[in-house]
Amino acid sequence: MDSTTDKRQAAVRLALCGGGAALLYALAIKLPVLEPHKPWLEEHRIQTIGLAAAALFGLSLALAPLSAPADTQEPSPYGYEPVE
Repeated sequence: MDSTTDKRQAAVRLALCGGGAALLYALAIKLPVLEPHKPWLEEHRIQTIGLAAAALFGLSLALAPLSAPADTQEPSPYGYEPVE
């Protein structure tokens, strides 16, 4: 797989996680359970969304890892490469 395709997939995944985190933040502000923490959440909005986006991105990588390059053969540490 091409390197630019991998980077593009990671960027799309990160953007989706960021949007999901912003949506979760908007829903969390309205919860009555979080009412005592609402001033802190509003004051640290960017950090809260960033932390949630990072958590969602990590979770998405754990559930569906990005594809690894198909032909990754490590060279021999001794300089010897078998000939076929």
